[in-house]
Amino acid sequence: MDRPMSELDLALLRLQKTAPEYGPGLANHGPMVCEALVALGHEALIPAWLERGLPRLPPLTAGRPLARAELAAALGDASRVADWIASYEVELAERPWRDVLGDAVAALAPGLFASAGHGWLRTAHAVRALGAGESPPRVRELAFGLGLWAARHRTLPGVPGRSPAGRPPRLADVEPLPPPLRRPGLFRDAVEPLAQQPAFAGWADGIDLDAAEPNALLGGLCREASRLYLAQPAARIAYAHVVSLPSALRLAWPALPPAARRALLGRALQAAGALHAVSSAADAVDPPERTAAERLADDPAEIRYRAACSLDDHAVKLAEACLREDALAPDPALRLAAADAALHLGGPQRRC
Repeated sequence: MDRPMSELDLALLRLQKTAPEYGPGLANHGPMVCEALVALGHEALIPAWLERGLPRLPPLTAGRPLARAELAAALGDASRVADWIASYEVELAERPWRDVLGDAVAALAPGLFASAGHGWLRTAHAVRALGAGESPPRVRELAFGLGLWAARHRTLPGVPGRSPAGRPPRLADVEPLPPPLRRPGLFRDAVEPLAQQPAFAGWADGIDLDAAEPNALLGGLCREASRLYLAQPAARIAYAHVVSLPSALRLAWPALPPAARRALLGRALQAAGALHAVSSAADAVDPPERTAAERLADDPAEIRYRAACSLDDHAVKLAEACLREDALAPDPALRLAAADAALHLGGPQRRC
């Protein structure tokens, strides 16, 4: 007997009628937020998010599966996103989802910054949902994540690990992009000037994936990113992604072959470094209303509740990621960043 549809499954059915992006190229966070609400323990709030979020999302246009001869030209072509989704739907109907995932990650990893990393993030949330229980909407959700990743495939300067530095990578070693070169608007536009900055490519090349055990390397970067998030209140949304892009490896790690894990780790660190390079400010300060966040940081259950009740895309996702990392390696900065996200994220900072 089939198990009953969960709130997440029902939400995915509705969200999969909508496009992966909306407006000027903003990511459709709905499936990721709904899956994160389950992880926070507040699945009952999914209908509330749908009531608020669905009206702004345009319908998904019909697509057709791509022929093998079309794949190379269609990679990175945002106008073919519906075709990419249709292509992965066909693959997932014919092969086990783990096999499709492993092959797709091997091909797509260099372009992890697709849609400012949201193709990867949507894929990772889909994989965690599938790990919790397979259902047709969850399998199809994987097609949406991979399809967005392929359609917005975007490489950044440098090749992680090409010239290993012999030490764990640190965001503090990334040279900030000079203010005159910075671009407002979407993150995918903000990183464009890095192509003319040899220092960034050099940092990316120097990422040493063997300088520490992968779990330690990943955890160390997430803890550093949480401190940068707290020190850069004017760039909270950017630093929410500096944390979440590498941390999302935790969601997909069990389903990935070793080579895919390694490739994704390098590219996720590179993407986090790129966002730091274009977002860091010399005059970093403590966040406002820090006292309230400090009080909340002592109560993870209340953080989960506040973040979930905010129904804010980034508050839900960052709080869940920080609490997930803190459960693996407790750190006051992670709990404080989660509390700050629950209290302050959202509003005019949105750039993705």
